[in-house]
Amino acid sequence: MDRRLSPRVEWNGPVHYRTGEHDRYRTGFLTDISTTGAMLWLDAKLEEGDRVEVRMQSEYDPRPVKMHFEVVRVLPQPRNGYTGYGCRLERHEPWEKE
Repeated sequence: MDRRLSPRVEWNGPVHYRTGEHDRYRTGFLTDISTTGAMLWLDAKLEEGDRVEVRMQSEYDPRPVKMHFEVVRVLPQPRNGYTGYGCRLERHEPWEKE
């Protein structure tokens, strides 16, 4: 039985992320997303409470979006050099090139 309050959409696609405002963007993967959070696979070492900025291009919307997440769960087993992070969506906004 699925106890989620908001439906998840499986989406296996690349995203660009950074952990600090002045850090460079790196490539990670988003494997599902909902209105409240997402599962991200990143090649960074993060802990619960850390924040991540993600930019992605949806196949449904031609405008890229920038999302801000808080890590709420860290999966114990990495896959192919990437660690899984369950993240809570804090906010999203249109992404304008910097």
